Amino acid sequence: MASMPDTRDDTAAIQAGAQNETFRLRSYQTEMVEESMRANIIVVMDTGSGKTHIALARTAAELERSDPNKLVWFLAPTVALCEQQHRVFQKHLPGHGIQVLLGKDNVDHWSDQNTWDAVLQNIRIVLSTHQVLLEALTHGFVKMKKLALIIFDEAHHCTQKHPANLILANFYLPIAQYGVRTHLPKILGLSASPVMKATASIDALHQIEENMNAKAKTPKTHRSELLRFVHKPSLLRIDYPIATSATSPLLAALQAEVYNYDLKTDPYVADLLAKQREGYNVLRKLDKVLTKHDTYCYQQLKTLHNKSKDMAEELGTSVSEWYVWQCVEQFDKMIRTSEQQLLDWSHNERQHLSSILQRLPIPKTSRNPFVVPEDLSQKVERLVDVLVAEAGPECTGIVFIEQRVWVAALAEILSIHPRVKEQFSVGTFVGNSQSSKRKTNLASFVEPKNQQDTLDKFRAGETNLILATSVLEEGIDVSSCHLVICFERPKNLKSFVQRRGRARKQESKYYIFSPEQGNTRRPESWESLEEEMKKAYLDDLRKVKQAEEREGMHEDGERFYRVQSTGALLTLDNALPHLHHFCATLGSSAYVDLRPQYEFEEVKGARITAEVTLPLSVDPAIRITRGTESWETERMAMKDASFEAYRRLHAAGLVNENLLPVREEADDEMAEFQIADNTPSLIQISQTLDPWISIAEHQQRNTSVYHRTLIQVSGTTKQSMSMMLLTPVEMPKGPKLTLYWNEVKRVSITSSGLPPVAFSEASISVMRNITRRILSSVFPGRTSCDKNDFMWLLVPSEGSEDTRSHSDLLEWASATEGAQLASDLIRQGHHNVSEWGFISLEGGSSKYTPQTIDLSSLGPCIKATRVPKRRDFLHAVPESNQKNEAYSKIEELPISKCLVDSLPAAYPNFALLLPSILFKFETYMIADTLRTTLLAPLEIGREHLPLILRTLTGSGTGEEENYQRLEFFGDCILKFIASVHLMAEYPMKHESWLTGKKGKIVSNGFAARATIAAGLDKFILTKRFTGAKWAPRYMSDVLAQHGTDEKRTVSSKLLADVVESLIGASYVVGGFPKAFLCVQTLLPLENWTPIPEANTKLFNAVPADVSINSLSTVESLIGYTFTKKQFLLEALTHISYPDPSAHYSYERLEFLGDAVLDYIISKRLYAHTPELSHQKMHAIRSCMANAAFLAFRMFETTVQEELMIPATLQKQTHHRWLWQYLRLHYDLVKFRNEAARQHEGNREQILNAMQNEKKFPWHLLALNDAPKFLSDVVESVIGGIYVDSHGDIAACEGFVRRLGVLDCLQRILDDDVDCLHPKERLGHLAVNNAVQYVRVTDDKDLEGRQDGKKRMHRIQVEVGGEEVGGVVEGVKRLNAETRAAYLAVGILEQRGEGGDVGVDADVGVGVGVGGDVGEGDEEEDGEDGGGISLEEE
Repeated sequence: MASMPDTRDDTAAIQAGAQNETFRLRSYQTEMVEESMRANIIVVMDTGSGKTHIALARTAAELERSDPNKLVWFLAPTVALCEQQHRVFQKHLPGHGIQVLLGKDNVDHWSDQNTWDAVLQNIRIVLSTHQVLLEALTHGFVKMKKLALIIFDEAHHCTQKHPANLILANFYLPIAQYGVRTHLPKILGLSASPVMKATASIDALHQIEENMNAKAKTPKTHRSELLRFVHKPSLLRIDYPIATSATSPLLAALQAEVYNYDLKTDPYVADLLAKQREGYNVLRKLDKVLTKHDTYCYQQLKTLHNKSKDMAEELGTSVSEWYVWQCVEQFDKMIRTSEQQLLDWSHNERQHLSSILQRLPIPKTSRNPFVVPEDLSQKVERLVDVLVAEAGPECTGIVFIEQRVWVAALAEILSIHPRVKEQFSVGTFVGNSQSSKRKTNLASFVEPKNQQDTLDKFRAGETNLILATSVLEEGIDVSSCHLVICFERPKNLKSFVQRRGRARKQESKYYIFSPEQGNTRRPESWESLEEEMKKAYLDDLRKVKQAEEREGMHEDGERFYRVQSTGALLTLDNALPHLHHFCATLGSSAYVDLRPQYEFEEVKGARITAEVTLPLSVDPAIRITRGTESWETERMAMKDASFEAYRRLHAAGLVNENLLPVREEADDEMAEFQIADNTPSLIQISQTLDPWISIAEHQQRNTSVYHRTLIQVSGTTKQSMSMMLLTPVEMPKGPKLTLYWNEVKRVSITSSGLPPVAFSEASISVMRNITRRILSSVFPGRTSCDKNDFMWLLVPSEGSEDTRSHSDLLEWASATEGAQLASDLIRQGHHNVSEWGFISLEGGSSKYTPQTIDLSSLGPCIKATRVPKRRDFLHAVPESNQKNEAYSKIEELPISKCLVDSLPAAYPNFALLLPSILFKFETYMIADTLRTTLLAPLEIGREHLPLILRTLTGSGTGEEENYQRLEFFGDCILKFIASVHLMAEYPMKHESWLTGKKGKIVSNGFAARATIAAGLDKFILTKRFTGAKWAPRYMSDVLAQHGTDEKRTVSSKLLADVVESLIGASYVVGGFPKAFLCVQTLLPLENWTPIPEANTKLFNAVPADVSINSLSTVESLIGYTFTKKQFLLEALTHISYPDPSAHYSYERLEFLGDAVLDYIISKRLYAHTPELSHQKMHAIRSCMANAAFLAFRMFETTVQEELMIPATLQKQTHHRWLWQYLRLHYDLVKFRNEAARQHEGNREQILNAMQNEKKFPWHLLALNDAPKFLSDVVESVIGGIYVDSHGDIAACEGFVRRLGVLDCLQRILDDDVDCLHPKERLGHLAVNNAVQYVRVTDDKDLEGRQDGKKRMHRIQVEVGGEEVGGVVEGVKRLNAETRAAYLAVGILEQRGEGGDVGVDADVGVGVGVGGDVGEGDEEEDGEDGGGISLEEE
């Protein structure tokens, strides 16, 4: 646990030792909360020890368990304290109606029950003085049975006739003694430690206990905790000689100017004399000025002289000269550059003072001419000696200095002193000294600016020594130090104690500088005085001393736990570090202490037992473990409890057989296939399945039977033609196919299966010859003259289902043999060119398709078009080639030179199309083979072959119908199934383990290994069809190639994408049942839990008998009523929440809800009509699932409550937000509230952009800096609804819709909103120019920031080395980069650079705003080459 500074404000949140340290309820506070849950108690603890935190935790616990109609009433003795505590409760418990009732609200005039009922409507917490509640009880407006808990702050008032005691005596105790005790509220009293009431007797304490029907309780003496927190520093005195007055030419000259100051030359006196001469009565003013020398210029000189004189004595002459030089330099600079800061001086005053300062013997140089280490005071030398002696790599310290200018001077000395400048990085921190109404003071020009980044740097370790005034004594969060130095004596005991409290590190030291002469109080006497004031505390100090002695004693103990399978050994000595290591693996988050907590109990014989509590993310069943033995020391008790806890972790499977935290490790398949899980790699896989091999083998067994497929072609000519395709096996029925004849003509292909027919050898022989003739008409060089064992046969068809007879085939073969002159055909009367064959010219190689005959007198010719040389008709002609009209232009051919093939042109035209048609058939055969083999368990019908084919088609094939859309959807389905499975199968595993496990089983490597193991790789289509080297397949060649083991190289991501696309296709076919079966089939290495079974397991994991009554408002807000309220409570509980009764934190539900939200969004995107490209779906989902967007929608979703304003008795509508019900640590409250403030400031422009703009407002969301836990809670609530509803997606959608997410999604879809992230868009607009996001480091306007705000990141975009847009600020680097990119995009688009960029570009999308940041993490500084995180959150 972090150490805690003392505080005198009991209402302030207890601060951790440093901003980056974590804090949770300490064990003694937890103990008090638990005691209060069991019985009425009075918590007796020191002021500043955190009693308010106890009250807050106890109130939250009571509100969760009590009747929602009952109240928690907090009583304080004064109005000021009521108002102060009201602010505290509002800050930390904003989800509950809170009302403060005070006399100034005219409460005494509320004379009817209706008024009281109206004021208390929708209220759960009331704060008031004792008198208000007493009057309400006296008149019967409030009943005791209406109250669930009464908290008495300053409980020692419960005596005699005080209203606090009368409440108890008149209304509580009578019921406690004679009434129905179930109507009694619980009592919690809060009082200061006896150290603050040293004269109080034990009888007085007993009387208070009797009056309150409660027992006074002080936390047990947790000795180890005291040792960890109470590090009293060593007190050391540094004596230094009082310096004699020293001088120098400069100081002497300054003194002379003061002593010899001529008042008559003073501008103010001169002005008065002038007015006197004009007749004005200024005699009194003039007399006063001349008597007291009270002019502004003189006082400026005098103050400068006095401070320089004091500085010379305390710090040294050279330091004093440096100080004067700095003041004069700053004054001159203001006059030369800007007189803005000197507006309160007249022009004459400025000039007069400047002329005097010019006479001082100051060297004209920009460098420091004065401060030298050899000319320092003995006091400064002693300070340097101390710093040198204490310097070390871990040393941090604070030097308290009385005067602000001395802080600046010492900072200058230490920054250049050769003995310390390398050892210490010095920062300064001072308070505000001047009222805004006072004139500028020349002597204060060198005062350091109060910079908040001094503390930030100190906490970050960039600065290790702070020079500060007393402003740093209390109330400001500063890291605990090794070294505290008082450069002057503390003025009082308060300063002494508070400064000492800064030295909280172990073996820290507290130095006080003291002059060797004088009768001032010596440092040792401060401690004596303190001890006198704490004499009532001596018994506790004695116990601490005993604890120190006992913890230092040697105590033996042995215990062993050996794992038989590995021999790993757990002992008492190694259990404690093992347990800390395990907790550290649970993840990391700002303000979350993941270390185990120990509580101790004294048993008989003054022996000790320990109980260890692990972080909230650990399953409740094993979170708390008690040691099995009692010990003399807490040290051994801790070891005992740690041993038992670790043994239980091993039994629960959270620790492996080597006694190390379970992590997902590389499995055997990864080693075998050398495929990493997360990094895409190039791997060797099988060649694409050749479906003709099995067909050839089948043909060998059955040579006479052929299956018929009737293919009809329309578009090549005016009339359609038909062809019968004969194959040894049935061809799968494909969809209607469109081929691209040229840039304008489209050809339609349809096919239909016909019953198989057995042919004779003679007929088969004729059909083979016909097939050769048709193919050789366009592929003469690739059609063998020696082979005719074609894998398929082509037979002319008349369009009917009948196959031509043997004689018809012979006749057709004879009629289509050879060629004739065109002139002979015309003479024979064959003028119908549609029946002609291809035309060739004498001596030419080109082929033409005849269109018409022109017998005009100009010269008879045949008008024809050239036969395309293209062989790929599957794909449209590229745009770059569309200007070539060679294959669409009509050409005139002389009839006398034309030779016409006897084979009609329709058949060679069909032969041209055949490679494209057969390729489609081949892909369908591959898909069908997959369907009937590997995917057989899914029982997918043949009608879904196009869908299966799409899953196998890579984007590199050039096909419009590829797997990318299905892969997008399947990826979401797989992650959903994996998340539900892991949540149910591993109920004790924490979220970080689940995330790692899911990352593995959905990773590219895992899917790729499964793909290869199952043989899925051979079904994947990766090559683009070109037809360039196409040749007919022969059975003998196919059988000869069988058995070759050629490989192809692909990315492992391709294999994973195909798996995900198949999962997506399975969902399209049959919803989650089919998708789950597909996951089981393709990824069998994981023992997947069926979704219905998983839903039941998850629901049953929480008991049904837990009573929670305070969630009706948040259920109204969510729009869902929970069957088991524990799920909602868990969804609202951050891991930092300090309540010891918390069951679980939300991380597991957030893990599940993320997958559910992803599914809800992805399903809508995939189902949208018209279809969206996968790039656009990715971009839109990135918007909808982005952390900044979810937090924004969460802030926009409210439920209304009416509350009565006590002062006016007017109703006022209040809004309740989901964030108000988050159960989290107090340190996170300020970030939550700051995010709410930012939202309110930016919401209007963001809403306007979301409703009206054509681009998603990434740049506006970047204005907000909502912590990640505010978007996490949205997903955890979704997860909670899913589990409580047994997996009802509609119930989850109801909440998502209520958030407004689905409405935003619909608007994006309806209006085609561009969702591309500005950084992505800028990358495309930049084309080949490098994009850099350069951090601006010379941030002049942010130097000296005193507002305590976070350091801002300032980013300048450079494109190709040119600065584009201005410098942009953001709390986080990504926020600044997003906004800078948006500005740069606007400029480049105005210039017209880069062309149009849309989300359909083949790019990665999903850059987040706020993503995983917000809960403490910062991006690295430095230049960014344009790299973009592809996380969606």
